[in-house]
Amino acid sequence: MGLKERREREKQARRESILVAARELLHQKGINGASMNQIAKKAELGVATLYSYFTNKEDLFLVLQQEGLDLLREQISEALEGISDPKIRLKTIAFSFLEFSQKRKNYYYIINYFISSPEILFESTLKDQIDLQAERALSVANAVITEGIETGSFINQNTKRSAVTFWALIFGLTQFKKLETTILRDDNHTAIFEHSVDQFIRSISV
Repeated sequence: MGLKERREREKQARRESILVAARELLHQKGINGASMNQIAKKAELGVATLYSYFTNKEDLFLVLQQEGLDLLREQISEALEGISDPKIRLKTIAFSFLEFSQKRKNYYYIINYFISSPEILFESTLKDQIDLQAERALSVANAVITEGIETGSFINQNTKRSAVTFWALIFGLTQFKKLETTILRDDNHTAIFEHSVDQFIRSISV
């Protein structure tokens, strides 16, 4: 391995150590509680080194959200392979998201954090970037609903509104997972999730 290749590998390794530290701190403290100094310390790097990779904290967390959405979209695409029925495709998207929330908890937390936070966390340009990234996930459901209308499986409707409702439903239902030992202790979260998704699909079906 040449010197150039070794340096590139070292650079990528440092970048990944920064992202690992940022994921953990965001999960523990939230974006307001996780500082660049704390991230650098956890990654065992100098603060100046951290700033050579990321302009600021917001830039760093934007990269993490991008990673999470890419992984989510990849997981959904793989799950949809070979499925042609729009109703089953929509249900598959829902359960792929539920699985993602359980198996990729740190990434799920980051995506959910930005969407569910009651405050605007970033200046307008960065917020627009985050919103546009999230819209990519919305477009997957939008496309499936459009397919369903074209094939006669779904009623003619405003596809964007239906896709927004669909994602709001599964985001909200996924949040209820943490209530399994209290409000849902006499029920089953997965069964409630499936029932609600089925009800939504019936509501837009012919």
